Amino acid sequence: MIISYTIARRRIAAGQRPSWIGAWGLVGVDALALALLFGLLWTPFQALTQNFNFPTWATIAALFAVCFIPMQAVLILSSLWAAKSRWDDSDTGK
Repeated sequence: MIISYTIARRRIAAGQRPSWIGAWGLVGVDALALALLFGLLWTPFQALTQNFNFPTWATIAALFAVCFIPMQAVLILSSLWAAKSRWDDSDTGK
């Protein structure tokens, strides 16, 4: 989200309208960064749940709260900035 946010704000301020790949590629970079972060944290999370003997419902709730909700928030905000950077507000078609 930080990558797409900063680049999209810079492009909007400069009046540049990126291509589809230029805007949505940043969302892909954010998704890959999240997947890498999730992959790095998976083993410690798994060890923590096994050491504390979490029940299955608590493990699922923890995964939902720690991984799914933040991941969705980052990807949604990243997508909003990608769409905003591609927005063309000119009245040339009228």
